[in-house]
Amino acid sequence: MNTPTAYHQLGQFVVSFQHLEESINNLLELLSNADSEVVRILVNELEYGKRLKSADVLFARFVDLRTNTEPSSKAEFHKLIIELGELGDRRNELVHSRYNRWINVHGREGLLRTNSKLRGKKGEREETEEELQPEAFKADLIRLDVAANNLEAFRLKVIDWLYPL
Repeated sequence: MNTPTAYHQLGQFVVSFQHLEESINNLLELLSNADSEVVRILVNELEYGKRLKSADVLFARFVDLRTNTEPSSKAEFHKLIIELGELGDRRNELVHSRYNRWINVHGREGLLRTNSKLRGKKGEREETEEELQPEAFKADLIRLDVAANNLEAFRLKVIDWLYPL
């Protein structure tokens, strides 16, 4: 098998993040306990950060309204929501950057990521660069995988609470 390139790893991150977003949408649908199409229509109008905030509030309300839930799970879920927000920030950095092919001093091909931000208060444009070899995505991909697994665990917990044995 070929070693993944930085291009491949960037694509892996973007696609994995899309799956994570869909998992959040699924959880919102489950927590709302309403017509799934209505929920999807409303959710599609929310940006990612608002979906996270909505999921956080709906989860807390869900836990508060039931007697068979674990109140401590609200704090755990909120912690996951913060992590999901940080992953969203990283996704935005990666997606809204410019990329150039880059060869490091060892002759390995990677990507040079350039991003510009306007700092209105300072009255200047700030430009950052990041050198990305394929292994540079490892921590991001692990964080995505862990967050997705934690989100799935909460989804299964909600199902157990909704349909106890």
